[in-house]
Amino acid sequence: MSYVAIKGGGDAIRASKRLFRDFISPAEGIGDEELQQGLIFSCDRIMSEGALYSEKLAAEAMRRTGGDLLEAAFYLRAHRSTCRRIGEAEQVSSDSMRILRRISSAFKDVKGGQILGPSCDYVIRLFHAHVDNDTTNPSPPEVLSGNDSTPSGVECLRRRDQIIVLENKETKPFDVSRSFPLPPYPRSALMQLMSRGETGAMLAFAYTSMRGYGDVHPTIGDLRIGYLSVEFIHPFTGNKVKIGEIRATACESIGSFNNDPKDGKLRLATGFGFCIGFNETKAIAMSILDMAMHHKGYSVGGIDIATNPEIIIHHVDGIESSGFANHFKLPHYVTFQADLQVLKTAKEQTDE
Repeated sequence: MSYVAIKGGGDAIRASKRLFRDFISPAEGIGDEELQQGLIFSCDRIMSEGALYSEKLAAEAMRRTGGDLLEAAFYLRAHRSTCRRIGEAEQVSSDSMRILRRISSAFKDVKGGQILGPSCDYVIRLFHAHVDNDTTNPSPPEVLSGNDSTPSGVECLRRRDQIIVLENKETKPFDVSRSFPLPPYPRSALMQLMSRGETGAMLAFAYTSMRGYGDVHPTIGDLRIGYLSVEFIHPFTGNKVKIGEIRATACESIGSFNNDPKDGKLRLATGFGFCIGFNETKAIAMSILDMAMHHKGYSVGGIDIATNPEIIIHHVDGIESSGFANHFKLPHYVTFQADLQVLKTAKEQTDE
């Protein structure tokens, strides 16, 4: 269905596109560097939800959509579908991240220390003139060399056998870019779909678990943002080579005690969240949903939302959900007239 079917519809559509370009034309004067660095968190959100790591394309998508992050992510997702895949990168570990920011609300002292890094957590949300009375020069954040490793703050509990370790029955991670998973959903598929899920949707579903009391209140064991090296096996030489570095966010949350399905002993439940770019809210929400879906006791009042993979897997993708919502703007003349005819017939029969 399209407005082209209407008399003059084609001209109207072309005029609408020109008007939209005029609306956002001032953004053409903003350079890639200003967008990529000054609006880094927006670019990272676009890359994460678009499932494609390209700072340049994220900045261009933001410019072309006037800052509509969902539409910008759509640009990246569409472009990604045209890209040729030449292989698979080597597995990365968040332990090897060059840390820019790392905190733990579960422990006061953790290996590697608490690194506040860049964050608006400590900013007063008031529109006043910025005055920096602190004349001290902050020390630069710790940057780890390629050979260093900072384990998660939860690792000490894991060594003490106080953490439930989920059994991994997957011989190879599921690839959601090739096919959509079917129930029972592999954990790797759930993690991929959440990693590219829309931040607001992820937060909303996680909030259905967080808003309760007691057992549904998780603690952040380790939250970090930083840089991860991406390595690849060279197709000609067969050698492992570093092809680049990406920004990433990782979060491991700790929940309440649960009976371990392996031996029935009480241990702590954990959840993990990971996404490309700097997006702490999304990583936290993802870790809570991961924990809720794989451990009992994280629903509120028996409401099965955050604990249900079927609900999460079909509703967190912002591009799919916005596409469905926005398609209602297309002409539905025939179907609506049919509804009116059904209503008219039903009323006539009722009157009779």
